[in-house]
Amino acid sequence: MVARVTADACGMDQARLFKAAGLAATPWKNASRVNQEELTALWKTADELSATPDIGLGVLKHFNVSTLGPLAFKMMVAPTFRLSILEALKQISLVSEVWKFSMHEQDNLGVMKIRRSSPNLDITHHSYDAFICASARMMRDCFPNETYKLAEIWFAHPDFGLKKKYERLLNCQCRFNMKDYALCVDAHLLDIPLPSADSHLYQSLDSQLNQKTRSLRTLRSSIERSIISLLEKGAPISRSAVSNKLGIGERTLLRRLKDESLTYKEVEEQVFEKLARLWLQRNYPMIVIAEKLGYADATSLRKMLKRRTGLGVRELREH
Repeated sequence: MVARVTADACGMDQARLFKAAGLAATPWKNASRVNQEELTALWKTADELSATPDIGLGVLKHFNVSTLGPLAFKMMVAPTFRLSILEALKQISLVSEVWKFSMHEQDNLGVMKIRRSSPNLDITHHSYDAFICASARMMRDCFPNETYKLAEIWFAHPDFGLKKKYERLLNCQCRFNMKDYALCVDAHLLDIPLPSADSHLYQSLDSQLNQKTRSLRTLRSSIERSIISLLEKGAPISRSAVSNKLGIGERTLLRRLKDESLTYKEVEEQVFEKLARLWLQRNYPMIVIAEKLGYADATSLRKMLKRRTGLGVRELREH
């Protein structure tokens, strides 16, 4: 999905884009997560192939964020607009591996700055533009009332002659060649009460989001993300490979798993089961799935799935 959207926004053939970037397209079709380094490579390749400079706006039309779940509702039922924004930025920063946020007031504006979570991340201005456009859409969906619209959006790169186009589609003033990337609202709006405020629902959603955040940052989920990342790159899956991916020693990994009453095999098989179910429902042959997951043959994979689920391959394809 992400690769197709990127290629469409660039106005070029997806196969050509992957080939020029030196990336294999197949893992992208099956992966549940996108590798940020490869995504950046696609953006850079598109740029080198003379793609349109307004790729971010091209990506915007593919975003449908009107159903953001608990986060969107929490923003709408917060006591004030300021608190709704701070809560949203806190939640997104906690779970994002790429983007970090902060908010302060400057020149009568509430400025929500966007930056890389790590200075080692190499992100193009196209990636920033696409993310900012998606964020603007989110604000519009969460606060449809015209009172709460964005006042300005800042881009830390030239406008490439697209200022009017950006302002028309994003419905706010756009400033380029700024020091930071940021979304801004009029400061006087920050502390007005929201008409949709609901203290009881706000507290309930607060609990839900905190629980979701904790689950995303558990050791189990970190191992799952590492396994999926290795699969996306076509690398062999092993305990040592996952340990290296996490940046900890293998013994440390085993000790931490033991502290949480887990085993590496259990977590690995859980990931494999999820992926196998997904691919079976997409009618992938068992032999292909077994090869992707590093099993010696389809029979071995079939036995693992039967042991974990109690279901046969035909039943798994239908569930």
